[in-house]
Amino acid sequence: MIELIYYSISSDSINEVDISTILNAARNFNLKNNITGCLVHHNNEFIQILEGEEIVIKELYSKIVLDKRHHTITLLAQNYKQERHFKDWNMAYYNLSRDDMNEINKKLFYNNIYALSEFAQKPTYAIKLFWQIVQDLLKD
Repeated sequence: MIELIYYSISSDSINEVDISTILNAARNFNLKNNITGCLVHHNNEFIQILEGEEIVIKELYSKIVLDKRHHTITLLAQNYKQERHFKDWNMAYYNLSRDDMNEINKKLFYNNIYALSEFAQKPTYAIKLFWQIVQDLLKD
């Protein structure tokens, strides 16, 4: 099994409907292909970690790179691993750039993510990198 992390910038035209479409397709595909992970979108930036069988993850990433709804796609890490870190997450997602989110909710969400990242088991470089980038994105 491998874990793969990439970073990208969402296109200017992406909206909540587009993201909902992405999530629905990802959750269905991930469930059928035994993929787990997490996607964070904040200030037009995506960070995603995927876990699964090597060939499936690499094929999926090849499709992700071609998706016109984002650009400047950068592969940050790809590692072999024995166990899943996100084993109960088919595809976790949260969008902090919603207009209706107030500062208190943002702070609460950031504090929860920060606590989760600190308490979560971090067995690999990729997991540590993912949580560090999520924390950095949320500081903006």
